[in-house]
Amino acid sequence: MLFPQFLRRSHISATVDSHREADPRIVILGAGFGGLTTALELDKRLGRKSDASVLVIDRDNSQMFTPLLWTVASGRANPNNVVVPIRDFQRGRRFHALQAEVEGIDFERREVRTSAGSWPYDYLVIALGRKTIVPDLPGLRERALTFQTAGDAVRLRNQLIDAVERAHNTSDPEDRRAWMTFVVSGGGDTGVELAATIREYLSSGLFKNYPWLQDSPARVVLVSRSDRLVPASSPKVSEMVREVLERQGVEVHTGVSVEGASDGLIQTDQGAIAARTIFWAAGTSAPRLVRELPVERARNGSLIVDDHLRVIGHPEVFAIGDAAWVIDPATEQGVPPTAQAAQGQGKYVAKALAGAIAGKEAGPYKYTTLGHLSLLGKRTGVAEVGPLTFKGFPAWVVWHGAYLLRINSWSKRLRLLDDWALAEVLGRETSQLRLDADKEPETATPAREREPVGSAS
Repeated sequence: MLFPQFLRRSHISATVDSHREADPRIVILGAGFGGLTTALELDKRLGRKSDASVLVIDRDNSQMFTPLLWTVASGRANPNNVVVPIRDFQRGRRFHALQAEVEGIDFERREVRTSAGSWPYDYLVIALGRKTIVPDLPGLRERALTFQTAGDAVRLRNQLIDAVERAHNTSDPEDRRAWMTFVVSGGGDTGVELAATIREYLSSGLFKNYPWLQDSPARVVLVSRSDRLVPASSPKVSEMVREVLERQGVEVHTGVSVEGASDGLIQTDQGAIAARTIFWAAGTSAPRLVRELPVERARNGSLIVDDHLRVIGHPEVFAIGDAAWVIDPATEQGVPPTAQAAQGQGKYVAKALAGAIAGKEAGPYKYTTLGHLSLLGKRTGVAEVGPLTFKGFPAWVVWHGAYLLRINSWSKRLRLLDDWALAEVLGRETSQLRLDADKEPETATPAREREPVGSAS
């Protein structure tokens, strides 16, 4: 938790020489949920007398609080209020932060190459996150939009506004229906919340400015290759998520795969859907740097780790979060790629590193879950907390409260509360904010391969 300005101690700045002379040298790649949690926990466990150097390297100077992007996309929050500067976390703590691109990892020399020089390590923590992958299917990479950043949240609003404007400007009923149909591919956590956000923004935001279009039914179609939604959760949660989505007006099609896209049509293995907008939330992969490391990897490129989260063949290297393929020994299934899992792994690795420095070995990693939360529209959602599973307004309140408390900045919490309250009183943001990459409003912004090297999720 961050303290008021007058109570904070000064930053600590590392130099190349001081880092090289430290013992041991711990380098953390990525300042997302996993990486920063590792650094913060090490600060608690190592104490001020340790000679260790803890260096966090990230391409950005802030941590994006990904779960709250949905309130940005639905016009209820400012994008700046879901990111926290890394220097705020660093203030008064013993770890150092370096903004740089990670260019390579040399396991033999135990060195990380960056745009700001090379940094040796005795222990390395890889928390470089993942990137969204759009498969090479006919027309899909040219038309599909992804959702991973604050810029994507703003582009989502821009795309919906553009589509509604095109529907307004056409007199062709078929063309209008295609502009008013939005397809989301992917039935995991991102896909279901994305579909719900689109439905919510249309009905509670945009249509207030286009009352004459409310009689032209907008379709939000969620297509999932899996037989049930959010398959990483329990069957009960899956069924409740589907029930809430369908009540909100989202069409749900499970066991269906998208096979391509053309101008005005989305092709699936069950037939074509007349639509001009498709969002992709159906697949992720480790960044290229991770995929090219000479170690064992899973099919999606994530690093296979042992029961101590160590990279196979390199006991001094740990991998956590989305960059790691972690098996839960209790279920023998992969640990879901969630923020809470990454934070739990970060705490475990910090404990293991502090133990190794003190000559002790930590026990095997055990995955524990705090539950499951889904925001599924205006004042509704699904929550699984301990033995309780519930939906509707109580789940919506728990979702906001839980994530508000987990963003580590009192100033951001207050700003978000202000954003949400003003959105309830004055309405949602419905103006377009053009970004440099948002050049083609009449069609979906072409998907770009994002390489989150140096950042984590």
